[in-house]
Amino acid sequence: MKVMVIGVGNVGRVIIKDLLSYGDKIDNVLAVDYRYDVLDKLAKEINDSRLDIARGDIRDIDTMSELMKRVDVVVNSSWYEYNLYAIKAAIKAKRDLADLGGLYWMTRKELEMDEEVRGAGITVLIGVGDDPGTSNVLIAYGASKLDEVDEIHIRWGSHSETEATPFGFSVLTVLDEATMPAVLYLNGKLVEAPPLSYPEITYFPDPISYKKTYAIIHSELATIPYTIKGVKTVTYKDTWDDDFLPIINFMKKIGLTSREPVKINDFEISPQKFLASLTKPGEPKDIIGCLKVELKGYKDGVETIIRYYLGPVGYHEEWGAGVTAYTTGVGASIGVQILGSGGVSSKGVVPPELIDEPSLWLKNLAKRGIPVKEEVVKIGEVMM
Repeated sequence: MKVMVIGVGNVGRVIIKDLLSYGDKIDNVLAVDYRYDVLDKLAKEINDSRLDIARGDIRDIDTMSELMKRVDVVVNSSWYEYNLYAIKAAIKAKRDLADLGGLYWMTRKELEMDEEVRGAGITVLIGVGDDPGTSNVLIAYGASKLDEVDEIHIRWGSHSETEATPFGFSVLTVLDEATMPAVLYLNGKLVEAPPLSYPEITYFPDPISYKKTYAIIHSELATIPYTIKGVKTVTYKDTWDDDFLPIINFMKKIGLTSREPVKINDFEISPQKFLASLTKPGEPKDIIGCLKVELKGYKDGVETIIRYYLGPVGYHEEWGAGVTAYTTGVGASIGVQILGSGGVSSKGVVPPELIDEPSLWLKNLAKRGIPVKEEVVKIGEVMM
C-alpha cells in the first residue's frame, strides 16, 4: 500500500512514523507539505527508504491530484479549513481520502459533497483521529452491544502538574473551539450554546481524576445523531484550564480572536491568524490525556450504561509527540490503513462510525499498546 500524507506538522509526523512502524502492508509513504525544509529535516530524521517527500500546497488542486495519483490512498492532516481542497483533488485523482475532521461546520460542508464523491467512485473517510475518530468507532462498537441507544456522551480529560499551554495543537483550531458556538443534540434536536458552556465535573481514571469539562463545537455532532439510530442526546465536552478562560474572554473583547481581516499599513490579515503566527503549539511532556465515551440505553429490557476509556495516555518519548498529537496521529494512521485495505465498503463521504468492522480499529490500538477499557453497568430491569 502506498499512502500520501498531506501536512507534516505535529500530527502528520506521528501519522508517518506510525505508518512506517506498524503498517504491515505499507510499501511507501509520500509526505507532502509546502515547506520543503521541514520535509527534508523529517526525511533525514526518519531515514527510511520507504519515505519520499514532495513539496506541494493543498490549495493547488491540480498539483495535489497529480501527487495523489502516485499512491493508493491519501490522508489529509493539514488545517481543517483546507479539507474541501483535498476532497476536490481526490475526486480529480479518483483516490480514497481520509482527514482529521472538520470541527462540525466544515464536516457539514464535506457531507454536502457526498453525491460528487460517490460519482467519482471513491470514499472520503472524515474525522479519523482520536476525537473525532476513535470516539466515533467506540460509539459504533458500544451501540452494537445495545438494543436501544438513548444517550451518548464524549469527554476528553487531561492533567498536568506543570503549567500547561492552552495551545496543545493548532492555535487556530483551539481559538475556533473557544469562540464558536458549541453544538449539542438534546432531546432529538440540535442546540447551539455559548462556547465553553454547560460545565460539569467529569470522572476520568487516575491520575487525571475529576475534571471540569465544557461543551465546545466538535465534529461528532455532525454525524452521530443521524448514524446511531434512535439516539436522543449526544454531547461533547472537553477539559479546559479555568485560568485560560479569562484570557480568552479578554482576547475576544479586544478583537484578537476575530476572523475578519484588518488592514495594517499595506497588508490585510485577520487578528486570529496573526495571533496564531506568533504562537507555537505544544504540550508539556507531563500531560496525561484520556478519551471517555459513554452510551446509555437498554439491553434485553435492562437499562444499561457502557463506558469506554482510552488511556490515560502520556507523552510518546520515542516519537517526541505530546498526547494529543500521538493519539490523533495513531487514529489517523489506523483509519487510513483500514480505508486503503478495503475496510470501508461504502462510497461517498463516510464518518468513522460506519467502517465495516469497528473492532478492527480497537485491535490496532491494542497492537500499539494503547489501552481501551470497557465498563458495563446494568441499572435495573424495566418494569413490564
